[in-house]
Amino acid sequence: MEFKIGTIAKMTGLSPSGIRFLEQQGVLSPSGGRKGRYRSYSMSDVSAILDYRNYRKSGLSQEEILRLLHSEDEVRILDRRCDELEREIHESMRLLHFLRHRSHDASDIRRADSFCELTMRPAIIWMPLEVRNGKPSVWPENSAFEIPYADSMLRYSVKEYLEIPEGPVPEPGVGIFESDILNLGYFEGSNVRKYDEHQAVHCIVEVNEDFTIHKESLERSRASVKDVLAKNELEMSMDSPVLSKRILTVRRDGKNRRYDHLWINVKNVSDND
Repeated sequence: MEFKIGTIAKMTGLSPSGIRFLEQQGVLSPSGGRKGRYRSYSMSDVSAILDYRNYRKSGLSQEEILRLLHSEDEVRILDRRCDELEREIHESMRLLHFLRHRSHDASDIRRADSFCELTMRPAIIWMPLEVRNGKPSVWPENSAFEIPYADSMLRYSVKEYLEIPEGPVPEPGVGIFESDILNLGYFEGSNVRKYDEHQAVHCIVEVNEDFTIHKESLERSRASVKDVLAKNELEMSMDSPVLSKRILTVRRDGKNRRYDHLWINVKNVSDND
């Protein structure tokens, strides 16, 4: 059974020019040859076109497809692409997870003035950012922090957070949730800190350009934290730092405004007995 190029185009969804391109690339050759001025194709040609389209959608290169169609190297090529796709799917799922969280965080920012909750802070890996002459030094290329999962993360003293009117002195660094790390083995060294999952009071605060907490945001968070602690008969863990991880920076009122998650570890009051 033989078909003209227009019929093949309708059967495969490929344009006549696309079919001619595949002929030029050696993907198919009109098995019926030429009859007058018309190309003639068989069902085998239709199968080759559909296989080509599926392989291209699967991310295989032109060279790999030609080898698949004209050699006996199918298993190795297909298995390798399957492995690559699995890695791509895994990374896409991680990115989807990241973006869903970012979207949720962006919604929470809109109610930052009233947002404060008791939660379980995720496990976090943190590394200090060395500052020289008032500017951050170059981040080491082998730090293994993965973009976009890693972000600026600050540490503050609980005592300073509570007592200093203008706010605690920040210790800048970079942090990433442990759940976003593929290989924890990279994170070894005296300057790396791991903070395990822990019950914490969670607020959203605005952070200034110098990494200090915005005054109004600081006062509001202090009052909200105290309310949450009193309602739940909890107190702050003084031996754990206050952690502040950037959510996003937005342009508002003509200036950049940075918003952070702020976590303060807590414990039961009875633990002191």
